[in-house]
Amino acid sequence: MASDILHIKDSFYFEVPKALWRSERESASGLAKSYGAWVVRNDEDYQDWEATRVIDGLKGLVRDPKVLNDLEAKWKAWQQEKPIRHGRPIDQFLDDEMASLRAVAGKWSAKNAPEVTDKVQAYITEHPEYDYGWMYAVVSDPTTNQKWRELRGELDTREVLDEYLASPRADWDEAKMAAYNKSLSGKVFIPQPFAQLRNAHEVQSGFGITRFMIIEIAVALIVFMLFRWLAGRISTDKPPRGKIWNLLESFVTFVREKIVIPAMGEHDADKYMPFFWTLFMFILGCNLMGMLPWVGAPTSSFATNAALAFIVLAIGVYQGVKAFGVGGYLKNLAPSLGLPIYLAIVIVPLVWAIEALSLFIKHGVLAVRLLGNMVAGHLVLLGFLGIGFGAHAAAMSSGTWSMAAVISIFAATLLSVLELFVAFLQAYIFTFLAAMFIGSATHHH
Repeated sequence: MASDILHIKDSFYFEVPKALWRSERESASGLAKSYGAWVVRNDEDYQDWEATRVIDGLKGLVRDPKVLNDLEAKWKAWQQEKPIRHGRPIDQFLDDEMASLRAVAGKWSAKNAPEVTDKVQAYITEHPEYDYGWMYAVVSDPTTNQKWRELRGELDTREVLDEYLASPRADWDEAKMAAYNKSLSGKVFIPQPFAQLRNAHEVQSGFGITRFMIIEIAVALIVFMLFRWLAGRISTDKPPRGKIWNLLESFVTFVREKIVIPAMGEHDADKYMPFFWTLFMFILGCNLMGMLPWVGAPTSSFATNAALAFIVLAIGVYQGVKAFGVGGYLKNLAPSLGLPIYLAIVIVPLVWAIEALSLFIKHGVLAVRLLGNMVAGHLVLLGFLGIGFGAHAAAMSSGTWSMAAVISIFAATLLSVLELFVAFLQAYIFTFLAAMFIGSATHHH
């Protein structure tokens, strides 16, 4: 069974039932070959082995090697403090510690020593109890910093991983391999020719191809092919025939008559129709993908929605400047208030500043609104399913579980029907508001 949470969380894999895609690797080398080096590099034993190499390398860079005695213990404690730090290597721990040090030292120096050039060193001098002054000494000296960078670079090479895989430590026992295979079964990973992964959800370097990217491309191709086909049929001047032809034309008519014309007027409707019906169909397609098992809705990602909102903003600004010029567009941001000059001097600039700020706020809200509605439905659906099929269900009696399961399935079914309605509604709302924003940018208030 695929995880429902993946409908709203991007990743570098598609999830299917485990029975359809089993992982049956027999060694750490097999895992690295099949899934990528990140699988082994995130293993606790590998990171312990890697930490030993890092500490040995640092011994030649610090003045007193004794400061490194408890470094490994501090790193492991740091990993446990926050879930997001799980699997972070020791060099990342030191890197984050230095970033935190600079932030703290900047705030301290602004209050206590604003004239000091080296704010971090001044902070360390005033706080001798700070544990990682030795690390700042390493990164602040050009020679030792270069050696530290070289050491970190070596850790990411395939040669270091191969060295571990060739060692006896890489002979993982059957129980450990079984746990890995169980975790990886059902996960169809996307090939990453342009990126090196940190884990199944994060890129360490390069350009990663995510599940939502592939879904978005699929939706875009489907929309393109459908309307390319429709354009070919319309060009024949024959009357509409067939369910698909009539359905697609009804979508186009709906977008024109119910969205674009009410929002920006009939005069400009046909000019902007290609953009708005593409926007509507793309958002609708992405929303409906969230209704399919093992797929997911790209519109449950803020990055997707923010990109769509930015496109709307860019078109509005471009068309507004094209229609009125730069000065005219900026003047058009604030409505004409008809105030006497002694009031206008004060109030008009204030109103203009508010309207200019709201230009960005309302486009940001446009993205957040779509995100919230798409995520909320799946979270509630996940909650209903958890009632009857969550981990706590195993502790229920058979009668209680049967009742909970029936209620859970019934509620999830009703909510799925509601989500189908929401998928259409949110595509309509986003497109309607986009038309209003562009219309207001290209018409005088």
